[in-house]
This record gives sequence, C-alpha cells and structure tokens, in this order.
Amino acid sequence: MIKLPVKTLGLSQPYQQYLVWVGCSVILSGAIGVVLALSSESSISILILLSAIGVLTFLSPQLAFFVTFLFLPFSFRFIIPGRSLEVQTPTEPLLGMLIFVNFVQLVFDGSTHSYRRIRKDKEILHKRIFPLKWPVILFILMHFVSTINSPDTISSIKGSIRASVYILTSFLTFRLIEDRVDLRRLGLVALPPAVIAVVWTIIVLIYNLDNWQWTSAYNGAPFTNYTAYGQFTVTFLLIVLSKLLIDRSDYDRIIWLALLIVFTCGVLMCFSRGVWLALLLSIGFLILNLRQDNLGPKLAFAIVVFVILLVLLILPGTSSLIQERVFTMFDLKFASNQSRILRWGQAFLMFLENPILGNGYGAFAMIYEENPSLSGIYKAQFQLGVHSEHLRILAEMGVLGVLTWLGVLFSFFRLGILAINRTSDGFFRSLIVALLTIKVSMVLLFFFNDLPEGDILAIPFWVVYGLLPAVVQISDQEKNKK
Repeated sequence: MIKLPVKTLGLSQPYQQYLVWVGCSVILSGAIGVVLALSSESSISILILLSAIGVLTFLSPQLAFFVTFLFLPFSFRFIIPGRSLEVQTPTEPLLGMLIFVNFVQLVFDGSTHSYRRIRKDKEILHKRIFPLKWPVILFILMHFVSTINSPDTISSIKGSIRASVYILTSFLTFRLIEDRVDLRRLGLVALPPAVIAVVWTIIVLIYNLDNWQWTSAYNGAPFTNYTAYGQFTVTFLLIVLSKLLIDRSDYDRIIWLALLIVFTCGVLMCFSRGVWLALLLSIGFLILNLRQDNLGPKLAFAIVVFVILLVLLILPGTSSLIQERVFTMFDLKFASNQSRILRWGQAFLMFLENPILGNGYGAFAMIYEENPSLSGIYKAQFQLGVHSEHLRILAEMGVLGVLTWLGVLFSFFRLGILAINRTSDGFFRSLIVALLTIKVSMVLLFFFNDLPEGDILAIPFWVVYGLLPAVVQISDQEKNKK
C-alpha cells in the first residue's frame, strides 16, 4: 500500500509547503464539488464521490482520517437519488472506506495486532495492541445478536452495520495516532474547523435570538439542534480547559486563551439543560484531577466561572430565560419532560418483553409513536429515539447489551485513571484528563439524550475512546526512552 507523507500537517514543516498542500486541496475539493453539483440528480455523483474518497483513503489512510475532522462540523445529509437512503457526507463514506482499508491491512498482517513503525528514525517496528478491543468487539456483536427479536430484521442489521462503522473508529484512531507529532497534527486539523463552526453558529443564534430556545434558531448553522451543538462545543472546551489548567510546558497561551473564550461563548449560547448539567459535573471531575501545584489556575478558573454566572444572572435579558430553563428541568408538566417520561416508560416496557437480548437495534424508533401535542406535528412524524442512550441500549439490546456497554465504559475509565496516577508530563497528563472529562460529560448527557449514530457526536465519542489508549502508550514510550 502506498502511504504518502502527511508531514505537511505538522508544525515543523515549511510554511510554503503547507500553503501548497492547502491550495491543492482547495482546488481539488472545488473541482470535485463542481462535478458533484452538475451530476447531483443522477447516480454518477455517488460514483464520483466514492471514487475520490477511495483513492484518497488507499493512498494515505492517515490523511483521509485527518480530512474527516476537517469536514466533521460541516458534513451534510446526502439523499441518494432514486433510493430512500441518506448518507452523512463526506464523513460516513470516509469512515467506511477507512475501516475497509484497515481491515484489509490487518488481514495481510496476519493477526489482530497493529504493527506500526513508531520509531521512524531508527526503522524499528513496535507491536501495538489495542487494550480495549474486547469490550468494543463484544458491544458490536450484541448489536447484531439483538436483531433476532427486531420487528424489522433487515433494517436492524443495516443499522447495526452503520453503528459498527462508528464504533470501529476507536480501532482506527488507535492505529493511526502513533506519536506526539500525530497528536499535534490531529489538534491542528480538528481545532480550526471547530472554531469556525462554533463562531458561525454563535452569529446565527444572535441573529435568531428571539427563538434562542428552539431548534428553528439553528436554521443556517452547521448544527441542526442545540444538543449536538452544545456537546460538540463542550468537547473542545474541555480539551482547552484541561490544557490551560494542567499543562505547564511552553506553548502559546494567548492562542489557547482565545480558544477558551470562543468555546465558552459557544456553550453560553447553547440552550440545552442536559449539556449544562453534564458540563458542570464534568468540570468538577476535572478539578478533582488537578494537582496541588495547580492551585493558582484552579482559583483563577473558579473566580472566572463565578463572575460569568453572576453576570448572566444579573442581566435582565438572560436571567429570566436561564431561570425558566433551569426550573423546567423538574417540571413534570413541561412538554419536553412529559415526552421523555413517556419514551422512558416505553423503553422499560420493551425491555420487559425481551429482557435478555432486547428488541433489536433501532427497534424503539420503529415501534414508538410520538404524541404530536408534546413535540409538534412536524417533529412527531419522524422516528425518534428514547432520549436516553442508556435506556435505548436496555430496550434494544437487553441485559447483555447493557453489560457490554458498561464494560466499554468501565474499561475506558479504568485505563485512564490508572494512567493519570503514573503520568507526570504536563502535555500527556492534560490530554488524558481532558479525554476522561469529555467521556464523563457524554456519559452524563446520555442519561437525558441519545448518542445518535450520526457523525457530529458519534465520531468524537469513539475517537476519544480510541485516542486515550494511544495517548497512554505514547506517554509510556516516551517515558521509557528517558
């Protein structure tokens, strides 16, 4: 397999070479976009898109992986002409092709181990084993086993395949992120589009400030609803926050402070109660993992948070909205709460019908019919989820599914907490704490919302899952070299 160098994404490469790479990418992307636009009403567009993605993936899997992050906040639903099938473009084709290419490579390697060159300077091959592989494999297996009881087996199998592609992103991340340079490249690729998407959404929300609390306020923004927008923003906010509070090495703190301001403003513009609650609790987890020598940043952070909350509660334009949103969290007469309670009740009833294997992946959306008086006529016509990822797994995959899900989470947190205790390097420690904190926020959010098998949340969730063991191994390797 040909592997083109991707060092143009690194900070150490000449600026001119980077500009050439960006220019060629923009021209090529524009050309492909024009061709797709001209052929959008025919199946030729699918062939062109898949061909371009396939060539990129086979030539350089790592570059294709980075391209996925470039387009992540701006991906869109592409309806295949003549078929009732939607594809999140270009992220889902990229992920699918990457999984296929890496599977072929594993077959040729002759084992399930990842043999990667991590000491490129001395041409030494090192065996890297994904430590979380068995919980992930068992969780994927339960997706397919549960389809036995599905009301529509074919649809459940299709959905399980799509979900498995996202889950396997954790394997993919671990294989492609090999050293500190790769980590910096990933940050360099992921942060700029995230900043652009969040700033874009903030501008749209300010323009639609009267409808701030409604999904319609996101018309014209990269995100479709406040939960996806909020958790996406929180993911990057926690990375930046952990970097500033823990990492004492030399880096440009002005840039990171600017990132903190952008993502903090982004979260303040989000109107999701679940996102707010998950963020506050996850920040508490982050603070607990600060060392005693981080007392100064900890105190400064507490003061800033207090001032921001005080200003929000004093401003007449925002205080009433925030108080109303917080108080409705426990109001059983609130339509959103009633809708959730009904869905959770239906999930328990489905669990009681098939408590061992569940009712099949996607079965809840097939069975449950939303009450139009609670969600509106427009929203009620769509197949909706449980509004709780943990209960969805309980209803659709039964006790065995929940046990594998808990195994996935437990193995992740166990690996991360053990790594914190033996990691002293500020760069790696801040990253490990950030990844754990992100997972805490997502797990808490999933008590009130689903993990949609769509790219905007599913990719960060499973990338974080694969990135943690990669960071831990890179940290241990550098520590052993000293």
